[in-house]
Amino acid sequence: MAPYVRHSIAAALLATLPLSVGAQSLGDAAAAAMPQFVSIKIGTGATAKTVSQFTVPVVFVLPVSSRLNIDIATSYAASDVSVNGASISSINGLTDTQVRANLTLGNDAVVFTVGANLPTGQYRIPDTKSDAAGQIGNDFLLFPTSSYGSGLSTTGGIAFARPLGDWNVGVAGSFRKSTSFDAFEAPSDTGKLTLTFTPADEVRARVGVDRAIGSGRLTIGVTFSSFGNDVMANTSYATGDRYIGQASYYVPVGGNDLFISGWGLYRAKGQQFGGVANPETVMNGAMSLGIHAGNLLIEPSVEGRNWQVDGVKAGLLANAGLRLRWSAGVVTFMPGATYQMGKLYSTSDGSSTNVSGFRASVTLRVH
Repeated sequence: MAPYVRHSIAAALLATLPLSVGAQSLGDAAAAAMPQFVSIKIGTGATAKTVSQFTVPVVFVLPVSSRLNIDIATSYAASDVSVNGASISSINGLTDTQVRANLTLGNDAVVFTVGANLPTGQYRIPDTKSDAAGQIGNDFLLFPTSSYGSGLSTTGGIAFARPLGDWNVGVAGSFRKSTSFDAFEAPSDTGKLTLTFTPADEVRARVGVDRAIGSGRLTIGVTFSSFGNDVMANTSYATGDRYIGQASYYVPVGGNDLFISGWGLYRAKGQQFGGVANPETVMNGAMSLGIHAGNLLIEPSVEGRNWQVDGVKAGLLANAGLRLRWSAGVVTFMPGATYQMGKLYSTSDGSSTNVSGFRASVTLRVH
């Protein structure tokens, strides 16, 4: 599973929703949905594998009061792996549901968060569906839905922010407690064998700063996640601690919006079934320009990504995309599409495999 991207779509949807302290009641509730389709082809010729996914994440934000709001997020996802046009593995259905409550104290300086992951997703995945369920949990290719189910878990956290000179500084910490769940069904001599998975507990810390620079704004954040040992089939292993750095710079240019961003993921050495999980690094950089035309925003973008495993080149990916945003009254409509191409590399002999594909999405926000 990929903890970094597991809730990335829910986070993106929440970013489009109004979370103003001025919201006073349930009448200020908001909702957003972002249907996405992704198709990635790995290899060439008759043996090429295509991994595709259609997913519909949905988020509801319920402001109980000016200080307390509750958000609920879930997704429907259909994932498929095909070779030479024929499906060899597929899985579809609801994912888990995340429920979170945020309580703000003082002048927005302290926020307490309590959340739960409810196991409404797909469990006891049979062997025929395991390829499709496994292909989507990749930190480099970044499928919108990376996991169909991660069991019941609870999270508690606290965040604190304050100005410090020209900077705004924020510090946050959280702890997630996970429980066991039946993850897969594998064939055995006696019929079917249920594999029980116990995810590791996670401790997460984050530091973020931002400040105005001229007419623009710079934002920088660093997140550290430490995990215990996962357990499956009475075997203990560790995914490795994770360090994530993020930075972005926004500046208006001639009445338009220039946005430059980047993130990097470093996963430390861990353990997997049968051996060591070597450390890996994923680096990503992107640039977009938001062009205003009345109530229409036109936003072309370019993006590049590099993946290394234990210091050895493992993948390169380039994306070119276009997104539109149009608002009318309480509705905001945001369609977008991205084409991507690159290569995956063998870390043992350096041989390469072509990767190409596209992503299409539509975000609908009602507020």
